[in-house]
Amino acid sequence: MKVLKLFAAINKIDEERQMVWGTASTESVDSQGEVVKLDAIKGAWEDYMKFANIREMHSNKAAGTVKEYEFTENAVIIGVHVVDKDAWTKVKEKVYKGFSIGGKKLEVVMQKVGDVNIPHITKLLLSEISLVDRPANPDAMVS
Repeated sequence: MKVLKLFAAINKIDEERQMVWGTASTESVDSQGEVVKLDAIKGAWEDYMKFANIREMHSNKAAGTVKEYEFTENAVIIGVHVVDKDAWTKVKEKVYKGFSIGGKKLEVVMQKVGDVNIPHITKLLLSEISLVDRPANPDAMVS
């Protein structure tokens, strides 16, 4: 099983409640040249939410938890309560600009996009979501 990391944007911050919202995943081609299918995220979500852990930069440092989520037609949007003081400072100062999912690829299907075969992850174990400094998903633009 291979490791999976996908980056997406932070879209909104509530300083009083130390909450931050953004896209956790979309079906866009990521910087590793892969697509994570939304159905793969949906299939892994219930297990992930048993812990709902938010880390910093894919390290073992806990930073908070997912408190809200919504699956749209094209994405999963999360609301995160950041409890770690240093992580919260980095969110406010825009050092952390996005989220990145982390886990293990369990099933990958190759699909042709234009002239290129792109790996599409259709099943995964979602083990964590991290606050990150460099979102690589093309949808990862801070608004």
